[in-house]
Amino acid sequence: MDPAAILITVVAGVGMGAINNVAGGAGIFALWAFQYACGLPLAMANPSSRLGAVGVGLFSWLGFLRAGVRPRGKAWRLALFAIPGAFAGNVLALKADDLWFRSYLAVVLVLLLVQQYRRRANEGPVSASRWLGPLGCAAIGLHMGFAQIGTGFVATLVLVATYDRDLLQVNAAKGVVVITSSIASLTGFVLAPWLLQGQAPVIAWGPAACLAVGTATGSFLASKWTVVKGAHAVRKVVVVIAILSLLEQLVQIVLLLRH
Repeated sequence: MDPAAILITVVAGVGMGAINNVAGGAGIFALWAFQYACGLPLAMANPSSRLGAVGVGLFSWLGFLRAGVRPRGKAWRLALFAIPGAFAGNVLALKADDLWFRSYLAVVLVLLLVQQYRRRANEGPVSASRWLGPLGCAAIGLHMGFAQIGTGFVATLVLVATYDRDLLQVNAAKGVVVITSSIASLTGFVLAPWLLQGQAPVIAWGPAACLAVGTATGSFLASKWTVVKGAHAVRKVVVVIAILSLLEQLVQIVLLLRH
């Protein structure tokens, strides 16, 4: 990697870490840096972003601990259900084309916006079916394994419905789920060449490490901002990033259909 590519990838990681800590959808920064600065094909850029996702989750969790916000034990238990989902998502990621990828992400963004605009006035712990939380976390893992981009959105969608309506508590728990699902997804992609005979390695470790340095930094710093500003400010960021990301996906879908 040349110095310019390293710098661009680290800066993209800082933006990805900060925005994904607060809301989500900034995984697109990783794809842009990998594809345009590092010259990676999409089939390698997508899996290589998982190391950066580990940095987002880990340093988000550490940042919230530093700020005095500790995820409840329930968050760790739910996160375990994301592991099998992540492995299943890896398989899909190795087989899906770009149009399927973009269309799926657009649907997720629409669902998140609907959920935010229909939010309840009350905030606090929620009562949900015993299996809704585990199934939802399995879906988070599936999304992480497949797309990674927008995992924060999917986690917010699930955790608001099954964990807590306060987005500050949701963001703290989201870090736990992201740690678990991203490590599982990274492991799946590392093992892919051995599990799928003839499959070439799918992770570019140099760019992935540069991205992880940036995401760790951005995620840790954003944790303090989230705690200081509170859930109302977080909600605004969620909505704005979701709208911008949705518009970007729709443009890409139109371009793909024209070809």
